[in-house]
Amino acid sequence: MKLAMYQGSALPADKQGNLCTIERVVASVKSLDVDIVVFPELFTTGYNQGERLKDMAEPVNGKSVQALRDIAIKYDTALICGFAEDDNGTLYNSAIVLDKNGEQLALHRKVFLFGYKERQMFKPGESFPAFTFEGVRCGLSICYDIEFPETGRALAAHDVQVIFNPTANMEPYDQAPLILAPARALENNAVVVYANYCGVDDDLEYTGLSAVIGPDGKDIARAGRGDCVLIADLMPALTAAQKKPLSTQLTDLGRVRTDLL
Repeated sequence: MKLAMYQGSALPADKQGNLCTIERVVASVKSLDVDIVVFPELFTTGYNQGERLKDMAEPVNGKSVQALRDIAIKYDTALICGFAEDDNGTLYNSAIVLDKNGEQLALHRKVFLFGYKERQMFKPGESFPAFTFEGVRCGLSICYDIEFPETGRALAAHDVQVIFNPTANMEPYDQAPLILAPARALENNAVVVYANYCGVDDDLEYTGLSAVIGPDGKDIARAGRGDCVLIADLMPALTAAQKKPLSTQLTDLGRVRTDLL
């Protein structure tokens, strides 16, 4: 499985402009034979939009997701992108996985909402979806979700080998991409794909530091603080992890008394 991941800025409250960015990025990596392109959290609207998100939220069959489907089909490339979902008046911080035919493989609603503003705006999701892509078991989480060990364990229970995590991580929390995301990879013998913003967004400054982290907890690819597109082939790391996992936690966890957990 070969992926591309975009680290950059979203245009505030400009869905059409952000969809144009998505198409431009997907078109630019088409010649590299990537299987999937990953974008950050709430990328169709921009993350730091406050109450405007209520007006910009759309159902999963709305215009923005349909535009994503069209891009996937046009460029024969799968996509993962965050968006504000309106489900009959209930708002979720969501991310969708579309295959190259525009078919939905997974939809995740962020479980661990970050801070007062997110908790006031969105309803939390209730589960972490697993799906199969290119013969590999994959899972989906969003930003703060990956900072909790429970997220990785929930996905590991479904034999997930790759965790995709669209993100909007801001200063001063650079321990999340540098420490917590690698920990989730190592302890669950999985690749973690951490797709973040960079730059300044009103009162927020994003950390950047997007990464593809191997099951050994080491970077396969790591961005700096500025705009970039990361390209990574996951198969060497996945193959090595299957042959000889460095972490024995998943095996030993089953030997621990459940009343201690």
